[in-house]
Amino acid sequence: MVERVRTSERPVLGVVGGGQLARMMYQAAISLDVELRILAAGPTDAAALVAPGTTVGDWHDADVLQRFAAPCDAITFDHELVDPATVAVVERAGVLVRPGADALRHAADKARQRVLCDTLGIATPDHVIATSAAEAAAGADRFGYPVVAKLARGGYDGRGVFWLADATATTALFERLPTGTVVVVEPTLELRAELATQVVRRADGTRVCYPVVETHQEDGICRMIEAPASLDPVLVLQAQDWAARLADAVDVVGVLAVEFFVTDQGLLVNELAPRPHNSGHYTIDACVTSQFENHLRAVLDLPLGAPDLQVPAAVMVNLIAGRTRPAHLAALTADPGARVHRYGKRSAPGRKIGHVTICGADPADVRARAGDLTRPGPAETGSPSDRPFRPAVLEARP
Repeated sequence: MVERVRTSERPVLGVVGGGQLARMMYQAAISLDVELRILAAGPTDAAALVAPGTTVGDWHDADVLQRFAAPCDAITFDHELVDPATVAVVERAGVLVRPGADALRHAADKARQRVLCDTLGIATPDHVIATSAAEAAAGADRFGYPVVAKLARGGYDGRGVFWLADATATTALFERLPTGTVVVVEPTLELRAELATQVVRRADGTRVCYPVVETHQEDGICRMIEAPASLDPVLVLQAQDWAARLADAVDVVGVLAVEFFVTDQGLLVNELAPRPHNSGHYTIDACVTSQFENHLRAVLDLPLGAPDLQVPAAVMVNLIAGRTRPAHLAALTADPGARVHRYGKRSAPGRKIGHVTICGADPADVRARAGDLTRPGPAETGSPSDRPFRPAVLEARP
């Protein structure tokens, strides 16, 4: 049993992971007078650069997690890469973990998500869950090549997603993967749009849902979001209803982000993330309460803030190294309404190094003002103090 070591009269929240999500949680914690402690992989992680007293350690080690949690009222996550079995060990030791191991098992695993949605009667893309080339090929034969193969765990920003043109490509993929890796195989879809929303839920089931936004992808990475989504209101209400039902079903505490596909057949759930999400970064500048503040409120069992937009329209553009003009910082002077958020991350091709949010009264005007930021440009230089970016390793975790 972990002995609670009280070191502050303020609420103390531990965040596992030191990326940009933890960094933005730290900003939200200041206004709530919450003491935020970070468990980072390295001293130059995005949150470690700004949060004093950051602990550097291996979050896959249950003993490290327990020692980190000792001074905390609760711990939460800025990613879902922690083994739920490790989280369960920490919970059994008396640590309050939000979201807990059961929520992480579902919300961080695309295969479990598909099974859960099937159980709830929530539509997803047709799929086959495979652990071998033969199983994946059987699904591909049913759907027709080309197909999309997604690692059940650990994929993000286009990583862990593979477009397979034929049976040879399918065999080659499984030869690269560790034996037993779970992969979700789906048909290639013609998409009308991609949507996302965030639902925030407290332990007592109280929840709020953010506006549904339209997301625009480029090579598997979110390039831009538009809030609110200018689509059929029936689809918007359906997306919020499904997100709320999924949050209740996995008993999540904190933010649950849900991404959707819109096809000619209707709305489909693409995937879940049990944490604040890139598609909700616009909430910092455009909503009454940001997703980061509401995540902290939910995890610490505080009343939730209003999720409503404060402006008629907002566009968020991700600053992606190699695809963002170095002159984007001129937006600070060229557009007084632009809000630039840098993450302190070293530049490397395809890496999100920040975002810009532009708000306004007219959606078309806001889109036009954001347009320059989405044009291709040379890679910008990042902070030389940050550690080099390394792509995610294909790794099978329970």
